Amino acid sequence: MIASVVAAGECHVWWADPRLESIDTLVRDLSANELRRAARFRREPDRRRFLTGAHLLREAAAERLGVRPADVVVDRTCPDCDRYHGKPRVLTEGETLHVSISHSGDRVAVALTAVGPLGVDVEAVPATPVDDLARCALTETERQALVALPEHARYEGFARIWVRKEAALKATGHGLRISPDRVEVTGPGESPALLSWPLDVPPAAVRIHPLDPGPGYVAVVAVLGGDHGITVREADAALLRRRDGFATAPQAA
Repeated sequence: MIASVVAAGECHVWWADPRLESIDTLVRDLSANELRRAARFRREPDRRRFLTGAHLLREAAAERLGVRPADVVVDRTCPDCDRYHGKPRVLTEGETLHVSISHSGDRVAVALTAVGPLGVDVEAVPATPVDDLARCALTETERQALVALPEHARYEGFARIWVRKEAALKATGHGLRISPDRVEVTGPGESPALLSWPLDVPPAAVRIHPLDPGPGYVAVVAVLGGDHGITVREADAALLRRRDGFATAPQAA
């Protein structure tokens, strides 16, 4: 067994490449609801990303809870329409385990913590101009910070702002039901932090931590709570069942 207990004040983030596992492996332990949702994806890469996230969530939660992946109870019921596309929840009889999934390109991330609700977001750095996206997704202050960058740095700059917004909104379960231009975060050259949003949760209660998804991608995880600081540990999913799985250096809040 890996030393995978999510200790007090810790958040674990697992990374996977959706191209690596066979479909048989990815679907082996999934529920009927998960398989039906996967079948709705028309593009094979999109289907693989969803299946990889669902599979990895079960593997990571099973390791934490001491059960088989097939026995992990995952609920994705949307609070607005009762369809199976809401924020994933792992249902347990004892401890509370908060989880989040994100995927973009060849990166899939699953985050778990006992601290409080969380949201993880990874995005590939855009390869095309982001002016139209910036106009509808950023606040005026954020747009000014983006324009202040050299033109070649604006693509990554936009992605850094975007993941902070989306991770914070995923942590509350609202997602993009709240317009991102109503959420303000620090600029791309600053440490990630939430500055303001239209929710009752104080921005200071949302802790945003940078992640290391590799070249061409940006990512953060946002955790609600954690008054005594949070340590974020990242690892490759291939190491999930090895004792030295969390080989990367922790990030302390």
